Amino acid sequence: MPLTRLAPTPSGYLHAGNAINFLITEEVARGIGASIRLRIDDLDAERVRAAYVDDIFASLRWLGIAWSEGPRDRMGHERMHSQLLRLARYEECVHVLKEQGDLYACICSRSGQKRSECECRKRDLPFTAPNVSWRLRIPSDALVRMEAIDGVALWLSPARLMSEPVMRQRAELGGRPAYQIASLCDDADHGVTHIVRGNDLLASTACQLYLAERLGLESFRRVRFLHHPLITDAVGAKLSKSEGAASLKAMREQGQSPDALREQALLLLGGLRTGKA
Repeated sequence: MPLTRLAPTPSGYLHAGNAINFLITEEVARGIGASIRLRIDDLDAERVRAAYVDDIFASLRWLGIAWSEGPRDRMGHERMHSQLLRLARYEECVHVLKEQGDLYACICSRSGQKRSECECRKRDLPFTAPNVSWRLRIPSDALVRMEAIDGVALWLSPARLMSEPVMRQRAELGGRPAYQIASLCDDADHGVTHIVRGNDLLASTACQLYLAERLGLESFRRVRFLHHPLITDAVGAKLSKSEGAASLKAMREQGQSPDALREQALLLLGGLRTGKA
């Protein structure tokens, strides 16, 4: 049976952009007869707050979105579904990449690292050195095939879309496997078949398809994707998680209806289907 997922991050209160993604996902799921799995991306534990996790459940229920897999509340999430419970699985995949020569140790900061400038690729730093992150080597000529939900296939160049991502954080940041590997493992292990993402995550899709190839995760390479435009604020900037009036929490507390968000999501999805978005 087809399966899609919602994958919010509890690093702040959710906003209208999150709602639009959830509602498009729900509509896509309805159209293909897919179940919906809720996965809360809480790997960045230092930024997680209980109130933010609770907000995810409250927001989904306010939007009227039903999911059939995953946690039903914060306690269930923490007890059975947290990504922190799957660290061993993520580490396993990271070490496979390391043994294959797909990783290198890097001392550059996230903001300072650029693929064309990073000398760490050539320095052969030990992975056990202090304060190094483990980064993925992406060949400049690597191409991955992404199949869209409408059946159209695109070829993507991971190296052109993003700098080489961290697979394992440096020790002072927790020393944990990072987002790209965790997201891939979860989607592959849970049997996800369709993924709806914003256009800002096209680079992540390319990266994860490349990782799936290197790790032999064939099921993920068959996933179908839909990337949608982002809604923006008054000055055209991407929305960020907020405690202000733009949050779904504030909308709920003001007694607002989610109907306008649902209408906006349907219009956006309609535009994608007709090629006008």
